[in-house]
Amino acid sequence: MGYTGGYGFSSSANNRRGGRIRTFGTIALLIANLIALALGIAYLFVDSPAGIWNLYGILLLFALLGNLHLAMGRGVHKSWEYVYLALHALGLTAVPILNTLASSAVRDYDARSTVTVVIMLALFALGAGVSFLRLQYGTEEREERGGGRGYSSYGSQSKRSGSKIIISIVKVLLTLWFLANLLIGLYFSAILLGGAKAGWMETILPEYALFFGLSFLGAAALLVKMYGRKRGFLISLFRGTVRVCGLLILLITVLPLASTPKIVNEAQKAYEQGFGKDPMKIQGENMMRSAFSLPDYFYGARNGDYRVKTDIVFYEGQKSTGDEGLKLAFDAYMPLKDAKNLPGKGSVLIRIHGGGWTIGDKGAGNYAQMNKYFASRGYVVFDVQYGLSNAKKFIESAVVPPQVVGDYGIDDMVRHIGLFTTYLEEHAAEYGANPASVFISGGSAGGQLAAAAGLAPTTQDYANVLAPGITVKGIIPYYPANGLAADVNVKDGRLGDPATLVNADSTPALIYQGENDSIVKRETAEAFVKAYQEAGNKQVALVEMPFGTHGSDMYFASYYNEPFTYMMERFMKQYQ
Repeated sequence: MGYTGGYGFSSSANNRRGGRIRTFGTIALLIANLIALALGIAYLFVDSPAGIWNLYGILLLFALLGNLHLAMGRGVHKSWEYVYLALHALGLTAVPILNTLASSAVRDYDARSTVTVVIMLALFALGAGVSFLRLQYGTEEREERGGGRGYSSYGSQSKRSGSKIIISIVKVLLTLWFLANLLIGLYFSAILLGGAKAGWMETILPEYALFFGLSFLGAAALLVKMYGRKRGFLISLFRGTVRVCGLLILLITVLPLASTPKIVNEAQKAYEQGFGKDPMKIQGENMMRSAFSLPDYFYGARNGDYRVKTDIVFYEGQKSTGDEGLKLAFDAYMPLKDAKNLPGKGSVLIRIHGGGWTIGDKGAGNYAQMNKYFASRGYVVFDVQYGLSNAKKFIESAVVPPQVVGDYGIDDMVRHIGLFTTYLEEHAAEYGANPASVFISGGSAGGQLAAAAGLAPTTQDYANVLAPGITVKGIIPYYPANGLAADVNVKDGRLGDPATLVNADSTPALIYQGENDSIVKRETAEAFVKAYQEAGNKQVALVEMPFGTHGSDMYFASYYNEPFTYMMERFMKQYQ
């Protein structure tokens, strides 16, 4: 039985040895796909995965990459292989989108997309099928002569010329689409390496980089597959160039994932230096058991059970305060009433949305899975609106609730947060909340406001900003836009730069910052840390994310957000 690999017949001893190696590799890939499929089903029932599950994540990646390598080669069962490659390229583009939508939906109680699960399991099932068929019919293309079963995916010679023209046009269009994907992949790679400006894409690129890399590699594999039957130097050079570009993109886009051990190790050191405890030793029932779960990245992270009430109005503006027409509301996320042994114990987490003080809102736009996760761990989470400035919008096309927009500056916004704490003090029992144990968190403009509101009570000038019954135990600002309000024509004042509020009695601060953030540069967060140090206050820790940019915590299950959430959970447990 003879096979050809496209460059010569495989009758020599070397080719026979190569055939045995290919057969062994295909058997290993078949087994890997079956194990990945079985463990994937089992993983769906794991509430809090331990670090050992990352071994499954590595196997998962091995299976995906092995399937691409096998399916892009010339083989007998082309239809199966084209189906697999198409599902890989399109499916791994859809997975992060679907996961993010489920994560951000306020009332998606599982926060994991069913369609995502089906796509991932289908990739392993199809991968096992491709491996099995390659074992059954050969690991190289059967010579098309005599009774051979090889066939072309583009049809026989008997097809009408009109059909051939249509097929050729479709092939050209697909080629252009695949090449466009590769060019986009190279551009994304340049952004990650700091060689190109990201613009708005910096908020979505680094946390989803692995998906982009795998998807672009899938597009490259499809392109190689489409031209796999053609011979000649130029077409071989073309296939080789496409392969190299696809692999190069993957190697670059995997860098953020490869940085995970560095993120965890440096976060652990910063935490221990700032707060005097090893966060890895702060354990408890129903807390995250691992700082990062690679399977979560693909399947999405479950958040546990919670209750939610939305659109509860806490303040309607008054003419005497310049707030006439203002109407502010919040969403409350709470643990189940009969939940037991949860680490939060009713401590409060107030979350402030970002948006350059001119756009943004509570709910899906404020990374709702953070709210859902901490509520499921026993915290009472309040996602709060505040008055937005009527200055030019940070993003002109953004839609904002008209009832929250007015001539408001930073002082007004912090005052609005203070008004919420007055409501909280009066209604805490209704939500099972403990006003004597409060944490305030937010991102960008929300991080600046969270820091200002959390630090103000320890200063003489702003001691009464929050309700007297509220005790802030810690602040958790993400890339806080300290001192930047004036840059977007928003009135600031001393509260605009929380670094000026820091003193020896300031509440502890755990800070998230992307190293490649071009909107709020890392120097801003570092200056905030320096203010603590110069005030003789060591209770501050800065967690910097390699390749991380503005909004790089958007994907809950990412190699950025999960390690920081792990530290944040221990920070809140330590100081509650």
